[in-house]
Amino acid sequence: MMNWQNYITADPFVCEGKACFKDTHLLISEILGKLATGVTPDDILKSYPSLSHEAIQASLAFVAELTREQIFNQSKLAPHRQVRVAGRLEAIRLSDYTFTLIAAETQYAINGFAKAIDPQTLSTLLGKNVVVSGTAHFTQEGALLILEAAQIVIAKGNDIEIWGRIPTPLHRPFDMSDFKEERGLSAIIGKWPGDETDEEVLSALEELS
Repeated sequence: MMNWQNYITADPFVCEGKACFKDTHLLISEILGKLATGVTPDDILKSYPSLSHEAIQASLAFVAELTREQIFNQSKLAPHRQVRVAGRLEAIRLSDYTFTLIAAETQYAINGFAKAIDPQTLSTLLGKNVVVSGTAHFTQEGALLILEAAQIVIAKGNDIEIWGRIPTPLHRPFDMSDFKEERGLSAIIGKWPGDETDEEVLSALEELS
């Protein structure tokens, strides 16, 4: 079976995180588009001599696996969302519009991408407390993957206290451990009368009063 990982990478700091061939800035979507229009692998290699037949096959294997995974895990993917995050702009790299933000509340380093921000404006914010507005992208497990900035401004007033937390998905991936499994008689008829705790009894009485 083709091991596409040997030929393809999806680094948040290369090609805006889109899948591309290793050690290049060539998107696999460009090659797949040519294949879809009938261009042969041999003709593609003439235009892109840094590629190989194996790399082209790897792009097809990558898409096939990605499609299967998306169909299987579609209900568990953590959706991206619009967020604001406050913290210190620790580092920037103008060559590829990337930055590192230290979240104010946890001092956690957040990787960001700021292609929409003017590079000169971005450089003036280095080392300062800022508020980043944009789109947060998450892993399947709900961890923050990258922050795509639409705007970065100097933090004012209590911005740090309000927006200093690390963004999380609006909905966590489904987890069966969230549900307690009932066994035996309680699984059929529910809680047996008289099994209530003192707190539950008091709460019920308060609702009736």
